[in-house]
Amino acid sequence: MRWDVCGSLATYAVPAALLAVAFVIKLPLLRRAWQDPILRATALLLGIGAVVFASLPPASLHRINLLVGIPNFASLWVYSLLAVYCGACLWLIITWREPPSAVRRRRTRLVWMAYTVIVVGLWTTFLLGDHRAERLRDFDTYYADTPWMREFVLLYLLAHLVSALVAAGMLWAWYRELEDTWLRRAVISLQEAYALGLVFDIAKLAAIVARWSGRDWDWLSTYVAPPFAVVEAVLVAVAFIAGQAGPLLAERRRLVRTHRRLKPLWQTMLTVTAPAAPATGRVSGAALRLELRRAAINDGLLKLAPHLCAARRERMRRATAAAGYPESVARGIAAAVDIRVAAELLHAPPDGPARAPAADHPPESGSACVLDSELDVVAHAFKFHAPAIERFRRQAVA
Repeated sequence: MRWDVCGSLATYAVPAALLAVAFVIKLPLLRRAWQDPILRATALLLGIGAVVFASLPPASLHRINLLVGIPNFASLWVYSLLAVYCGACLWLIITWREPPSAVRRRRTRLVWMAYTVIVVGLWTTFLLGDHRAERLRDFDTYYADTPWMREFVLLYLLAHLVSALVAAGMLWAWYRELEDTWLRRAVISLQEAYALGLVFDIAKLAAIVARWSGRDWDWLSTYVAPPFAVVEAVLVAVAFIAGQAGPLLAERRRLVRTHRRLKPLWQTMLTVTAPAAPATGRVSGAALRLELRRAAINDGLLKLAPHLCAARRERMRRATAAAGYPESVARGIAAAVDIRVAAELLHAPPDGPARAPAADHPPESGSACVLDSELDVVAHAFKFHAPAIERFRRQAVA
């Protein structure tokens, strides 16, 4: 008994589901920007890929044949869709790589003209051939010696082979020009997918050529080739999911990390201003939460502005640098000390001694405010250098 991984629905359900998920992810963008050729090509590729793999289980092929009433019509259906899928792959890569131009339009037209001819050739050879015996698993090798059906099988395999070779070559040239991390990962995944597609084609062609020479290598076509097609589809789906969702996830992670880094400074500002209402409901995204936190910090700094002092901060920066702290840490500690002293001055009794600033460093409203670019280092100082902040605060008010 041969190892058979592709005889069940479950095997094809995985790539079909992944391609469908990737297609659904693209739909909102496609509705908003239908004129974008990249989105159209991507949607076509993913949608057709999902339909192809949903049709490939033997039970599904049999149902299609029964529904249409023509033996092996499912093979024509799948191979025609596969040819369109190959054309969509090349269309997408050309559109990705090249800016809008007459050259790009001419190349995409040539691609679709070529694959239109291939689809017409598939239908013509299928209608001319004798395909009365339904074959759900070994169609390619069973009809390898049958006039017209032989050409039908070779036509779809050569179309897929040429598509994989051309796509792999274009992706390799493009990969060296890319700088975006997620796009590079997507291209790598696509390159691996097309490499597996080449293995699929070679296994199929080897089995067919063996039939012509009288040898029985049908197992290459029936058992070896299909798993490579399944993994190829999975990698294509992963590439497009990563290319679309990856940057969004990376941006959300950046926002969440920044939100967390600012927490110590935000907590300090809560002693100065009342907390804002929390972000809730459908609009409580990471970007909004970060904006609210930044707004709360800036509101606190605005309230402290009359008591912030650039001279005091510079003295503390020099003192912390002299104590051995790196420059960025020294700036953060100095600003944190200035904020802490300003908060004490704000809350001091109106007629108390702490209310009046020292004569050698009067408050300098405006110029002493903490810049947005410095918020991260100040928050870092509040979180990791609290003892140093307290020590230099006592020195500042002495």
